[in-house]
Amino acid sequence: MMLTIIPIESDKSALFARVDALYESAFPLHEKRDYAAKLRALRHPDYRLQAWFDGEQFVGLIGAWQFAGYAYIEHLAVNDKLRAQGYGKRMLHQFLQQNPHTLLEIDPLTTDIAHRRLRFYQAMGFQLNDYRHYHPSYHAQIADHELLVLSYPVKLSEQDYQRFFNDLCHQVMAKS
Repeated sequence: MMLTIIPIESDKSALFARVDALYESAFPLHEKRDYAAKLRALRHPDYRLQAWFDGEQFVGLIGAWQFAGYAYIEHLAVNDKLRAQGYGKRMLHQFLQQNPHTLLEIDPLTTDIAHRRLRFYQAMGFQLNDYRHYHPSYHAQIADHELLVLSYPVKLSEQDYQRFFNDLCHQVMAKS
């Protein structure tokens, strides 16, 4: 059964508070936007913030960008009360059906959780790319952080990686 996706188009949406609470609890400070930056993203024509439901049950969120030829999942989180019940897999599978070329980032492989996350995404068909990659900082006082770039269904060419990094810096992070 397909999950229901409800787009969140502004902070005035009835679901924004619920989605934002999950966002705030699921990501560390260096991986999330401040409130003003969240509003800028919501107004960007390429950004999609989605609340995901199984019937009436709120199961998670995806914040993604739609660029020419690919989607970039900036944030994906499952309701912590529903983890390990297959919802992340269902959300990602459904997202990939709608976005056959998708990129995302994960933490470097320094913890067991990072290794499990990589195996999860590889089982979904993602490929680990070899590019040394630093995600631009969300906060002036915090340095850029190293992440691994995964792509679905194939590895990125150097040209595709450079296009992604340019989109990341100039659109997603709005750096000049």
